[in-house]
Amino acid sequence: MDKTLIRRRFARSVRSYAEYAQAQRLIAERMCAMLRSLLPDRPADVLEIGCGTGTFTRLFIQHFHPVRMTLNDICPEVREALTDILFSDSTVRFVCGDAEHCDLPGGQSLIVSCSVMQWFEDPERFIRRCHDLLAPGGILALSTFGPDNLHEIRSITGSGLDYPPLERLRQMLSSAGLETVTAEEESIMLDFPSAIDVLRHLKHTGVNGITRTSWTPARLARFSDEYLLRFGTPDGNVTLTYHPVYLIARRQKALLD
Repeated sequence: MDKTLIRRRFARSVRSYAEYAQAQRLIAERMCAMLRSLLPDRPADVLEIGCGTGTFTRLFIQHFHPVRMTLNDICPEVREALTDILFSDSTVRFVCGDAEHCDLPGGQSLIVSCSVMQWFEDPERFIRRCHDLLAPGGILALSTFGPDNLHEIRSITGSGLDYPPLERLRQMLSSAGLETVTAEEESIMLDFPSAIDVLRHLKHTGVNGITRTSWTPARLARFSDEYLLRFGTPDGNVTLTYHPVYLIARRQKALLD
């Protein structure tokens, strides 16, 4: 996992992310909906891992009005996209760093991370770290992606991320001492006018970090032709599939509670 490359590509997409991240917004909306029945009106201490440009953050603050919220991201460039939140709400602060290694606050009532964990070098160790950062009874809410994610790109280029299946993710939670509350998955299929538009979408959301493909004109033409042949729709568009996985788990309270 080349985090330098990933960080650089996400940094380049900061200004375009909100416009192009249709699937990620749907995922953030669903995560907020799933949390409504589990959280108090104003959760006390909330940590968001991989906040990006604030797609989930704004929805969460609007619905839950947390007492204190810490935003984390590996890209310092995202701070620019968060100025409306950070300047208007003194209860929200930003901590830049790699969430697998940087200092993060403990005693959290909620740790949430949307569409980020697939970029981590050791997801299982990250989940154990989240357990340690949660207060007893605290909630961990994660969305990541399953094996069918962006399968069109993988099948043509032969490159992509390794996405563990839902059951393996549940096992990671259990091994970390977390009790699974919710584990769900779905498929989100987007339509684009052409394979070039698919690549443009991936570039503007930073997701082109999944591949190092060098796009020569000849390679791009072959990719476009094969994509249309294999994943074209009757109306001449092409598809791109997202396979989000949602996991909500709770750290058990101390025996004396």
